[in-house]
Amino acid sequence: MAKVSIAIPTYNGALYLEECLESAVNQTFSDIEVVIVDDCSTDETFKIAGKYASFDNRIRAFRNEIRLGLVGNWNRSIQYSTGEWIKFLFQDDFLYDNCIEIMLNAARSTQAGVTGSFVVGERNFMIEEGVADDLKHFYENSVLRLKDVFRDKHAIPSGEFSEAILERGVGLNFIGEPTSVMIRREICFQYSFFNPNLVHLCDLEYWTRLATNEGLIYIPEKLSNFRVHNSSASAYNHLHKHFELECLDKIILLHDYLYHPYYFNLRKMPDSVTILSDYLKNEFINLAGPGGVFEKQDKKMLFYALTEKYPIMKNTWINPYSTIQT
Repeated sequence: MAKVSIAIPTYNGALYLEECLESAVNQTFSDIEVVIVDDCSTDETFKIAGKYASFDNRIRAFRNEIRLGLVGNWNRSIQYSTGEWIKFLFQDDFLYDNCIEIMLNAARSTQAGVTGSFVVGERNFMIEEGVADDLKHFYENSVLRLKDVFRDKHAIPSGEFSEAILERGVGLNFIGEPTSVMIRREICFQYSFFNPNLVHLCDLEYWTRLATNEGLIYIPEKLSNFRVHNSSASAYNHLHKHFELECLDKIILLHDYLYHPYYFNLRKMPDSVTILSDYLKNEFINLAGPGGVFEKQDKKMLFYALTEKYPIMKNTWINPYSTIQT
């Protein structure tokens, strides 16, 4: 069994996949397996994966029988990984040669409230030609990083991370994208997998779930490149999934913070339940009040479908001005 599994979920990613795979197999730390899980691509993605697997026995390529969707495929890549650690790498991105070596060394720096099971490295944004100006501006000027929140701290205890979530507001991902992260595999099973009900904040919710329990190790050195282009999931969500990104995802996030057992440590923080309840109530008021987005029938239907999975939200939305029970 390899020390580190590099998990690469793919879907129609042929354009950048070879560069991605080259960065994986050329790591200075060589005790790795590369797990490619393809979600029924219609381009050359799986052919490229198979070609690399035939050259390097550390590479295993899987193809789903039916499409699982973005988050479902992320979770499947965890399930197929066998290493002690899981290093995410997405098909458009690439790792610097010493990325895994540096992250493993940093994982030894434990302290009270930091188990060393969750490691985050800084990343560089590669913005391709043709990206919309507002998205380009966001990545160049508006991204909040861990160093902006915790200054010079590299070992961030679970309690301090919980405080930052409450102080900074819900929906701000100051950790980063999956390519920035390495996780001890056992905690993926201890705290379960990514939430498939989320569209855009699925990574933020998972990082928060882990960090409020395990703390995290932060490496301010840039260890990977995150590519921003018009065909990326991030660009698509910003352009076509604004309702889910700005409304539904935040509500699901707040619901879990308030009620899910995994967020017990977050709720232990002073005034946390009051702060989170106020956030959630305000989100519902913004949605259901005059001029709210639910004047559009299709979005109302989408929300009703959501409340079938989260029944507690239905009563809250019917009377958004009522006090949320905690």
